[in-house]
Amino acid sequence: MAKSLTTDEIQEVLQRLQNFLEDSKAQWANENPASKSWISLSKTNLVNVTVFLLHKTDDLIQYVETFISSGPDKKTAVLIVLAKLFDAISASAFPVWMKPFVPTIKQILISVILSNLIDFIVSKYRAGFWKMEQNDAAK
Repeated sequence: MAKSLTTDEIQEVLQRLQNFLEDSKAQWANENPASKSWISLSKTNLVNVTVFLLHKTDDLIQYVETFISSGPDKKTAVLIVLAKLFDAISASAFPVWMKPFVPTIKQILISVILSNLIDFIVSKYRAGFWKMEQNDAAK
């Protein structure tokens, strides 16, 4: 049976996740200045958003692993932080005409794509390597 966290431990976990979120928002703002166009959606913006969220998903999985011991709480914590990060990114990355579609995009991205990506990444980390063929070839 998993050990329950004390109130102080829960507060520490929440603070660490908030710090990660704030650091990630600042990194996004530094690396991707707000789009100057309110009407057009640039391919670069979409690629930047996608790559940034994929990297942050990987970073966050490894980060959460260090202080949440086990269970579905880890995946839930990662998804909540990624959803908040998407909210912050979408405010500056998407043009005005796309704003009505952002909740649907977020739902698909977080609940389907990133949720399955987390399962995939965790299974690969647990296996200890990414490509079994390379490991078998090295024998």
